[in-house]
Amino acid sequence: MRSFSTMAHHMDAPRFHSLRRPKTWRSRRSPYGPALTVTSPDDRGVNRSVFWTAMFLFFAGAIVSECFSVCDAADDSISQQVDPHSPKQTSSKHRSADSVVTIETLLKDMVDRDEIARFPVKNFRLRQHSSYNRDSKTPDDPEGWFANGDFNRPPNGKNFIRTEVINGNKEWVLMDHDGPGAIVRTWMPWQNQKNGGTDLIMRIYLDGTDEPTLEGNMLGMFDGSGMFPYPFAHPSLRSAVNFFPIPYAKSCKVTVSEMPFFFQFTFREYDEGTPVKTFTIDDFRAAGNITQHVGQSLLNPATTGATERQLFHTRLGGGEQMKYDLPSGAAAVRELSVKLADFGDPMVTRDVVLKMDFDGKQTVWCPIGEFFGSGIGLNPFQGWYRTVAEDGTMTCRWVMPYQTNGTVSLVNLGSKDVVADLEIKTGPWTWDQRSMYFHANWRGQYPVPTLPRSDWNYITLKGRGVYVGDTLTVMNPVERWWGEGDEKIFVDGESFPSIFGTGTEDYYGYSWGGRSTDFYEHPFHAQPFCHQYNKQNRKTNTDERNTLGYSTETRTRVLDTMPFSDSLQLDMEVWSWSDCDMGYAAGTYWYGFADTTCNRKPTPQDATQRWVVPSVSNASASRQTPPPTSHFDHAIECETLKAVANRSGVKVIRNQNLGRYGQDRWSGGRHLFVRDTSIGDYVDLQVPTSGTNPVTITVHATTSFDYGILEFTVDGKPTGISLDTYSADVGVTGPVTLGTFTPHDDHVTMRIKVTGSNPDSKDPGTFFGLDCLVIESNTP
Repeated sequence: MRSFSTMAHHMDAPRFHSLRRPKTWRSRRSPYGPALTVTSPDDRGVNRSVFWTAMFLFFAGAIVSECFSVCDAADDSISQQVDPHSPKQTSSKHRSADSVVTIETLLKDMVDRDEIARFPVKNFRLRQHSSYNRDSKTPDDPEGWFANGDFNRPPNGKNFIRTEVINGNKEWVLMDHDGPGAIVRTWMPWQNQKNGGTDLIMRIYLDGTDEPTLEGNMLGMFDGSGMFPYPFAHPSLRSAVNFFPIPYAKSCKVTVSEMPFFFQFTFREYDEGTPVKTFTIDDFRAAGNITQHVGQSLLNPATTGATERQLFHTRLGGGEQMKYDLPSGAAAVRELSVKLADFGDPMVTRDVVLKMDFDGKQTVWCPIGEFFGSGIGLNPFQGWYRTVAEDGTMTCRWVMPYQTNGTVSLVNLGSKDVVADLEIKTGPWTWDQRSMYFHANWRGQYPVPTLPRSDWNYITLKGRGVYVGDTLTVMNPVERWWGEGDEKIFVDGESFPSIFGTGTEDYYGYSWGGRSTDFYEHPFHAQPFCHQYNKQNRKTNTDERNTLGYSTETRTRVLDTMPFSDSLQLDMEVWSWSDCDMGYAAGTYWYGFADTTCNRKPTPQDATQRWVVPSVSNASASRQTPPPTSHFDHAIECETLKAVANRSGVKVIRNQNLGRYGQDRWSGGRHLFVRDTSIGDYVDLQVPTSGTNPVTITVHATTSFDYGILEFTVDGKPTGISLDTYSADVGVTGPVTLGTFTPHDDHVTMRIKVTGSNPDSKDPGTFFGLDCLVIESNTP
């Protein structure tokens, strides 16, 4: 099957230079033509003129960098004029509301650092259609509000809009929007954690046409192997993520050929009457040069518009701060870098806080770890707005304008001296009615209990502005996965979030979380640290599952920024597979007008709190579940039994931990969980007995909100027992005696068959769980 096709497949496709990094990314052949690969000098077929040009620029850059090295004298400050002929950002302040939104204008906005600091000239709302659990309706119903099944599974999936018959084919509608708009981000995971393949065909219908504008393999369309090139489309830790814009003038409908799994489509909803040129294949081809330019810019982020540079070297004692004045008059910070001399104590990135004031108002108070996206300690990565280098230099390229004056301060909240270099690049700025101030706020909390379920507020904003990103650092005290929680984003006072996600890792651009070695980086999102691994010590080709300790997730926004006219509230569910106390810290980035406010104030007492982190070296032993103990005499724990037969596709999961529901309610603290079942499916268990004397068998089963009605047979003999295991609350059934049976060869075979579903059981309503069997011998 071709990985991507369109309705114009007979035409020749453009050829793009590969936007992948040499050696790290391999060019893959697209049905729209091979990419021209930019390679390292030892690769065959290298374009030598391109290579030597790149080498010249590299060494020239190194010379310039050396010329501007920071001197070692304490508290020295240097103000230097940068070459006035250096590249300047094209001004966006004269954009007209009457101009047409096109593929090219959206691509240019991606790399226009000035535009994000001005309120959008075209009014739009960011919205998202996703596979969030449709039982999530109101916080007044916690069971539904925190429901975790954000997917669809045959035969009873429901987390999509509807089904339609189009051109004789049944199609599942994932997104349906009337009015002008543009898809600006898509995310979808592999349907199997270890296998990225899928046969689902995705179709995108624009402006009400009967034929799709885009059609192709659901993952192949957006994983960088098809039409949309890297870095716009890319594979991201068991996911396919795409940022290439798809604008439309009248409407957009997205469908798939079979029941979908998880998905997210994030799109701009423009005001009625906004002129938008609908995406076409011809326009996509015509935008080949700008696509190439923007892609290279994203992978090689540069600061633009800077005309003055200030360098400072300082030693901060415990509790001290140093304040530095910015050039007076209307200007903007174009780049800001901090380099610490010592990262021996990883908590130094929490102890050192960045403060910034513009025009007499403090807009930035954030520990440098969450400000630059590194989290706890030095964790290198490269993004469009921030870079953390292996030598310890942490750089941000947010544009931060001001009208008359500004200051930058470094604060040492710790008790030990800190040696730091600070570099600030500034340039001119023309302040206008759209200009906004940059903000970075921080919230930290420990402990954060995982039960009962809760929404953890990143930030709430009042007034007018644009939300542009965040960094989340968590401390997980157990090895099991912590990040099932969905984002819920309320804009301008809406009662139900217009952006309702499917999981914390999905929000940050990957899927099937819980792997220790999951480092990744991309211009717009990254996981710089997990468990004990970062870019410098990561493992590859492993499936190690342990997220105990710190993890850092970061996401910045360009086309998917969130404008708000009255308010914005961003909450993230706290949803772990374990009942424990976690640590949460979030740095949030946004632009706002002078009267825009937030609910985050400086909290140095939270920043200096040391979270209780179990040692990684002894975590397995300290967090090991105690050996199971049975509640009953003569009990056999069902999770220890061997499944000797079941219908193909049924999953039998042994040793499912039930700690979050009160582990001591189950014999041994665990049960045997059977999922992916439909009515008529079964599992055969081999049950050992002591000899061949008759035995009486009593079953203890699990009840839950999506469980089915069961029928039991033993060695082919019907028991006459029909057991409804549905319950609104997770629990146990109590003893259910199946009868007396005569074993053969020291065992019996028990079949558990799903015969029905309680009307109140949530989809699919056919799962089941077995706690234990009590086997009592009827010795003569």
